[in-house]
Amino acid sequence: MQIAEQIRPKEIGDLFNQNERLRIPSYQRRYSWEDEHFEDLWNDLNSIDPEGSHFFGTIVFMSGTHVAGGTNEIDVVDGQQRITTISILLCAIRDHLEANYTENEIGQRMESIEGNLWIVDRDGEKRGMRLTLGNLDHDSYESLVNGYVDEIDNGKIEAAYQYFRDKLDAECETLDAVKSLHDRILDQLIYVSITAKGHSEAYHLFETMNNRGLSLSPIDLMKNYLLMKAAKRGGVDEDRVEDLWGEIIKNIDSLTHLNDSGPTFFRQYFMASSLLGINQKITKSKLYEPTFTEIIDEIDDMETLLTDIREKSTLFRKLLQQDIDHFSRSENAEINRLLRDAEIVSITPFTFFLRAFSESDDVDLLKGVIRKSNALLIRRQICDRNTGPHDTIFNHLAQNAFDADDPLQYMDDYLRSEGRFPTDEQFERHFTQEDFSRSDRTKYVLGKIEEDHYGHGGKEVVESRYQVHIEHILPEHPGKNLTKLWLEPFDISDDEHADFKKRIGNLTLLEEDPNIRASNRSLEKKQQYYSEDRTDFKMTHELQDRDRWGVSEIEERSTQLAEIATEVWNL
Repeated sequence: MQIAEQIRPKEIGDLFNQNERLRIPSYQRRYSWEDEHFEDLWNDLNSIDPEGSHFFGTIVFMSGTHVAGGTNEIDVVDGQQRITTISILLCAIRDHLEANYTENEIGQRMESIEGNLWIVDRDGEKRGMRLTLGNLDHDSYESLVNGYVDEIDNGKIEAAYQYFRDKLDAECETLDAVKSLHDRILDQLIYVSITAKGHSEAYHLFETMNNRGLSLSPIDLMKNYLLMKAAKRGGVDEDRVEDLWGEIIKNIDSLTHLNDSGPTFFRQYFMASSLLGINQKITKSKLYEPTFTEIIDEIDDMETLLTDIREKSTLFRKLLQQDIDHFSRSENAEINRLLRDAEIVSITPFTFFLRAFSESDDVDLLKGVIRKSNALLIRRQICDRNTGPHDTIFNHLAQNAFDADDPLQYMDDYLRSEGRFPTDEQFERHFTQEDFSRSDRTKYVLGKIEEDHYGHGGKEVVESRYQVHIEHILPEHPGKNLTKLWLEPFDISDDEHADFKKRIGNLTLLEEDPNIRASNRSLEKKQQYYSEDRTDFKMTHELQDRDRWGVSEIEERSTQLAEIATEVWNL
């Protein structure tokens, strides 16, 4: 294909006024722009000279059969984030005009914006939205285009709309200013249009653009390579391949709390897969090439592979969202609590979990897999072990443990060999010296000690982790009260305060309100909040009878908690 012959510079207005419907295919990533991107676009639009223009980048389309006289549907292969953002901005301009001006003042302009957002026939009847988004974004975008802002569920779309509404209200103080902005969008944003006739052409376009410096994500590259290969192979249902990929991306993109959810899932899937049998660490840099390209080149049945990936992406979503539901109610609750703990510790062992939950319905085995993985990682984290081997460890376990008669025993033997699992002595020594920050992991550590050792009698710490605070007995922050009420009475130097304030022996748990009130008060005043009628935490009750709290007391309690920790996080 001669790429140069496909390139044509255009104004964005041409894109939003033609008789063609733009479609974001389901296999594309979700809308994901953030404030920094909105700000860049807003600044670019407002810095265009009256006679100038701003280059909006290259947009790649893939068209099907063109129907003369009808509404043609064109897939947006690259540029969906930019096109979607412009559409959201047009909705914001429409709503700003409606809120601030009369119908007589804005009637003609509103018709123009409606024509940007909708396919309109010669009689002025709407024949459908000009842009349609993928599965997870579609409903919120449709609500926005129809003016039902309160019905937007998608946080990214809502954030974009609100950003532009705020900017319009603050900076476009006259009707002429709003009209000028709309005109700049349509007439002075210039893009290069490239149209491919099929997946194979689209892939070659992406390869060329990527080689020339366009930054494409591994997931985009994987998608394009997959669709290109599907188009070239005989006997492959391209629509089925597209649909399967779209369902995979839908599962991955639902994990909004997970950074880099796409590369994370595919790395862990490849390292866990029984279908592929990969016995090596897969890094992000090697995810697309050579890993994915070699898999697609060598696999005989592409649909079987994609069906397996889709099933595993569903399981991965359930694992990460702690939504395992195929056991009894109590068993599901316990499994999901353990998975919540595991995610706080590290995402890495989910490679092994993905394989374990695919291989077994034995609840005790699965609970053992999660507990032992957590124990390994907590010990290695506290002992400052290199994280580099973690992927290799869980890849090995995923590919080998379930070939053994007893997977848990295989896990024990493997982890205890070659010093992978730190000894009790190593763990205790590092545990007493560790600086524990205010984090979910610290809440997890204190919470597990509370539950497993003290037999917490009230509500589960795990369930209430986000409603409890980490209480520093010796106050963390400097101030007049710190010196007067703590450092001087208990012979603590400034250096000792800095060194011991974050030791595990100086930390306990309190419910939210008591912790706020305890603050930098004296030991005697704090102990009022450590009583059984003020807090449920039994480890905190033990602090009521202390008459002093200095370095030796912190060291003593750190040693005590370290000994407990070796029992909690053990194989």
